[in-house]
Amino acid sequence: MKIRQWSTALVIAGVLAMTGCALNEDGSTNEATNGDTTLRIGTTTDVTNFNPFQTLSKTDNWVLNAMYPHLQRIDENAQKVPELADSYEYTDDGMTAVFTLRDDFVWSDGEPVTSEDVKFSAESIMQYHMSNVAAKLQWVTSIETPDPTTVEFHLSQPYATFAEGISFWMPVAPEHIFADAGDLTKFTNDQEPGGWVGAGAYVLDSYTKGQRYVMKANPDYPYAPDGGAAVKTIEWVVYPDVNTMTLALRNGEIDLMAPPVTASAAESLEGDDNIGLEQVGSLGYADITYNVQKGALGDVAVREAISKTVDTDSIIATILQGLGEPIVGPVSPIFPDYYDTGLEPYGFDPGAAKTMLQDAGYADADGDGMFDDLSFSMICDGSNPNMTRVAEVVHGDAAKAGIDITIGCAERNTFLAQQKGGEYDIILSEHAVYDNPMDQLRSVYLSSNPGGINYNHVEDPQLDALINDAAGTVDESARIPKVKAIADYVYDQALLQPLYVQDFNFAYRSDRFTGFVPSPSDLLGMVTGYSLSHVEPVS
Repeated sequence: MKIRQWSTALVIAGVLAMTGCALNEDGSTNEATNGDTTLRIGTTTDVTNFNPFQTLSKTDNWVLNAMYPHLQRIDENAQKVPELADSYEYTDDGMTAVFTLRDDFVWSDGEPVTSEDVKFSAESIMQYHMSNVAAKLQWVTSIETPDPTTVEFHLSQPYATFAEGISFWMPVAPEHIFADAGDLTKFTNDQEPGGWVGAGAYVLDSYTKGQRYVMKANPDYPYAPDGGAAVKTIEWVVYPDVNTMTLALRNGEIDLMAPPVTASAAESLEGDDNIGLEQVGSLGYADITYNVQKGALGDVAVREAISKTVDTDSIIATILQGLGEPIVGPVSPIFPDYYDTGLEPYGFDPGAAKTMLQDAGYADADGDGMFDDLSFSMICDGSNPNMTRVAEVVHGDAAKAGIDITIGCAERNTFLAQQKGGEYDIILSEHAVYDNPMDQLRSVYLSSNPGGINYNHVEDPQLDALINDAAGTVDESARIPKVKAIADYVYDQALLQPLYVQDFNFAYRSDRFTGFVPSPSDLLGMVTGYSLSHVEPVS
């Protein structure tokens, strides 16, 4: 896979504040008597659910991924590397995936992390159809744990990317805590202060809704440097949007922004020696997705016509200020073997879109310039300035073709609830991580996908057949053309309008902290548990 990587190369503006360390006007600091080092991180919304099985929210996962280990993590080079699992292999002609675990992970209450925790986590997700991991576990017939460090997943048929998919996406929770919770779809894991149990780099200690979430370093985290993490406390501070958060960074209220700064903000901040900017590539992309169950959006002609009103080149040049690249079809060009370079963009042409709709039988009976029955709502995350600006552009250009798109961008948790409930005609969003094309297409487009991310709500037997055939093809050289066939079908059906693959800028107080290990995507970025455990104050 080709990911464009950057090390710290730019320096931008901001001010760092440390709990137990106050910045004086002369730039000196006052250290608190307890000597603990606190890193303050800006986030854009409250945690909606502390149950790691129950969230698809990027902002929730920033906190939860630091607390609950996964079998593998994605490193700074976009490669999957061991976390809880040392290794995995397939046996029985691909019918069994065997994971071998490390033996030095410990829950924060002193209990060891074992294969039983992995089995419990997987079986719970399967039982209650929770999160997008449920789709990845569909072909599991049974799970065995012959010893504390071995987990065997038995499959109904070979699934080419099974181990790779679940190893990164499936969080592992403590069986001895979660097993007593009953129905895990109703378990929010909302504990009293100090009551959370985790095995990641940091464990939640307390929170004040709407204000902050405080995590404490796990002294037993095996990937921390010798002597343990230098940052003993992580304090997540809630802001309503990225622009407000950027000002907070300037003013010294926080030390790091979890979401990336906008291209315009990065440019305006350039030149200040107090703030560093890490630039990383993306593992996902932004797109417009059509809910095919909503009226005229069930017509491929309407979907393609809307796509013809989207000027992706202009969006990349103006809103991203060139920090992105175009994409055609549902597979990102960061996977060159799977990306179909033969697909042509739908092309920005509102006039052609209008003609296409007229040819399809749509009319403007009252002569107001807008087609009858072609009025749609479009939702987006209102805390994301890129998305709100794209929404305005799409609204204006669609109107040129006689299509009425009403903007319904909302605060993040409202947006997430609408997304989960299918309460939209069109959804404008940024997808943080698509780590494997086969796994991605299966999660997004398979009709029978429980707990998945089929935001099109598409139910298409022909598409299902293409997906299942490719997923069962173990040999990659044979699987690649089948994955391309899926992408071509999705393109022909105009199920989405891809916008861009973005390059991300992450801002932090480089005059106060160093040692971050950034990973590609805005889901991972600077705030993985591994990264935070390696941060230390600047001498």
